[in-house]
Amino acid sequence: MITTPVRDDIRAFAAAVRTHLDDLPVDEVDDLLDGLEADLSDQAAEAGEHFEIPDAATYAAELRSAAGLPERGAPRTAPKREPLLEQVKDGWREVGEVIRKNPVGAWLLDLFGALRPVWWLVRGATWYVCLYLFVWIVVPSSVSGGLLGAILALGGNPVAWAILLAALTLSVQWGRGRWLPGKGVRVLRLVLTVGAVFALPILAGLFAQGLSLAIERANAVPEPYLISGLSVDGQRVRNIFAFDVEGNPIPVVQLFDQNGAPLTTVGADSGPQTIDGYFYGGGGPVPVPYPVPGGNGAWNIFPLRELPAGSWMTPDDIANAGPTEFPFSRVQPLPADVVRSATEADTTPVPTPTPLADVEHLPDASAP
Repeated sequence: MITTPVRDDIRAFAAAVRTHLDDLPVDEVDDLLDGLEADLSDQAAEAGEHFEIPDAATYAAELRSAAGLPERGAPRTAPKREPLLEQVKDGWREVGEVIRKNPVGAWLLDLFGALRPVWWLVRGATWYVCLYLFVWIVVPSSVSGGLLGAILALGGNPVAWAILLAALTLSVQWGRGRWLPGKGVRVLRLVLTVGAVFALPILAGLFAQGLSLAIERANAVPEPYLISGLSVDGQRVRNIFAFDVEGNPIPVVQLFDQNGAPLTTVGADSGPQTIDGYFYGGGGPVPVPYPVPGGNGAWNIFPLRELPAGSWMTPDDIANAGPTEFPFSRVQPLPADVVRSATEADTTPVPTPTPLADVEHLPDASAP
């Protein structure tokens, strides 16, 4: 590679040009003067004695003009900063141009463009729901119930429908580029649109959860309401009174179910109870069991003793509770055929019940 020697006058010229550009940053000057001495040396070698070095000031000015730089001494203006909103629009525009280069991307953009009116309606409905939730959260519950029901709750409420229609109309008009008189309104539209975009997935999740619960409740089989203890047609049995075949009251009787377990009118967990908690405080007599020495009260001996409503239910009151009066002094005797059928039927052995002799405060068998 042959390199043309640089003459001293060319070096002096390059230094003079650099002096006329010393108001510029060093890196810019280096870029402008890169290769200047070599180019001039080549031109001087070709032109010989006819080569003339140009004026340094004029050459520097021509370099400034070609690079679009201000003249020496003129203030350098900073590039105009584009507003943030315009930067966002330009960014979206560039992204759209990149997507449209792909056939599938172009098809999707056209589809989304056709669905823009649907988004306008969804956005308006989202604003309405957000307003509803805002009032429900911010306003105290004692007030929000009436406020929401009177203003925001849909149904037959004309005010609520008017607010929803206004939100939908505003969203559609803004989507069409209407009703935007100033920059502030455009910024408000942007803020509300971004808020709707973030709120929509949350509201959709809440709606899906509520719909799932509603379907689950609709398909659920209601559990029957179980009344504790012994009941007939949903009515709790407070006491049982037995009569013999001749219609005379039986003052004491022990009852057992088909498995030999004591038949009681209270719940299965009534063992250690001293009163029937279901009837306690209900305005009527309160059944109490017969005390059994060394054990829990006997709830299957009927008729149970009862304490009058309003009594203190102290241990002494319960221990001294007297026998319960029968509702009838006598009932209709059983027909002879029924008595004969019952006495001739085969008897099945049953577990031995608690001896009556071990139960205290049994009513007198001679009582009517």
